[in-house]
Amino acid sequence: MPALPSDYDSDPGRWRSCDRNVQAFGDVHAPVARRIVDEDLAPVLDIGGGQGHLGSLLPAGWPSIVVDLSPAQLADAPHPKVRADALHLPFRDRCAGAVTALWMLYHLDDPALAVAEAARALRPGGLFVASTSSRSNDPELTDGYPPRPFDAEEAPDIVAAVFGDVQVDRWDGPMTQLPDRDAVLRYCRSHSLHRDAADRVTPPVWLTKRGCIVYASKQ
Repeated sequence: MPALPSDYDSDPGRWRSCDRNVQAFGDVHAPVARRIVDEDLAPVLDIGGGQGHLGSLLPAGWPSIVVDLSPAQLADAPHPKVRADALHLPFRDRCAGAVTALWMLYHLDDPALAVAEAARALRPGGLFVASTSSRSNDPELTDGYPPRPFDAEEAPDIVAAVFGDVQVDRWDGPMTQLPDRDAVLRYCRSHSLHRDAADRVTPPVWLTKRGCIVYASKQ
């Protein structure tokens, strides 16, 4: 399965068309941040953290580092931040309390290598977290997304191959509301759907979101 191309630098307009406000339910960053705080997991390495949304939900001063390969994304991320490849993290062994990989492992040809690198950086008792969507996401707009290396269908098994036991939180329900055609078109753009997909729905419309968060603790 081919990886989803990473176009954050070559086509920054696609990412900017993404509107967080249309997601009424189910943002993964909030529960991940709560668990990190509840379990006192620090420091946090936010791999593929983009503009640092996860860190913005942590208490002020919570040790967290945004790690991303995209200069365009990192330009808007808060410090501390590091430009680095998820396959070669510039951190010593067993240094992190939590390593997150939210909405990014499908950009890699072999996400298992990045999961193993995250495990290397975690201290015993540390937490790894990844999230991804299902190929059957957004059924109102598409009959199916192309298979990627880290879809919800395979993600738990990929993480379990590195860590052993995993906890999987899945979702399947109406979570995103698009109020008008412009919002539908922006959504299609941000999710790399052809604009003709907008003709399948009559706004306002709720989109069915399907995917999962995978949690794993390092023994």
